[in-house]
Amino acid sequence: MDSNIGIPKYITVRDHLRQRLTSMQAGEQLPTEAELCTQYNVSRITIRRAVDDLIRDGALVRKQGSGTFKTRDDPSTGEVLSEHIRGFFRQQSDLGRKVYTKVLQNHLINNALIAAKLDLHDDADIIELERLRYVNDELQQHVVTYLPAQRFSAVLEHDFSHGSLYEFIEQSYAIELSRNEVVVRIEKADPAVASFFGIPSQSSVLAMDSTVFDTFGSTIAFGTALHPPEHSEVRFIITNRS
Repeated sequence: MDSNIGIPKYITVRDHLRQRLTSMQAGEQLPTEAELCTQYNVSRITIRRAVDDLIRDGALVRKQGSGTFKTRDDPSTGEVLSEHIRGFFRQQSDLGRKVYTKVLQNHLINNALIAAKLDLHDDADIIELERLRYVNDELQQHVVTYLPAQRFSAVLEHDFSHGSLYEFIEQSYAIELSRNEVVVRIEKADPAVASFFGIPSQSSVLAMDSTVFDTFGSTIAFGTALHPPEHSEVRFIITNRS
């Protein structure tokens, strides 16, 4: 199959399969590995890696002796954290949900504390991307993400209303995200965030700090996602790779 220059084949296949899933019914069976190899003109290893990614994200389930199926609808819209980095937009889209992002700010800042988290000089230009994330028309997250401006300047010009930041980075810069260090904590909502969530100022909200690295160990992004009380569920998937 044709693929984007610099993008690993399994990522291209995985993302196309993800789009296919949006038109499939919950519980519907995916074609066999052999059929997918023919459709995409790639090896079984490539197909298996693409499918395994979607299984880890909860979009597919493999049943021994039966095949691979689209996951049945899950009423929970909480974020899923696993060893594979997909990001909130793609996780929820994979499950057939309508995801919309309202971009509040996408601009340059200088902040020595944030620069340190990104392994940059104190006075380095940093992109600050502030967003509200909606799932099925309900506000799910307030998230602020910081990225090195010198490396990812195209982020400033992109519209993230209906797309994934991580997917944009992967495809625009031929980067494979390999590690996500997450700290989950409780934070007091400031007046602005409280007004978004419709809760009193200084109410407790779930906060998740996330630092993302590429395969070379370079820091790609740092961000904080805040969740309103009614959407404070986070699911962790831990896989034993021994």
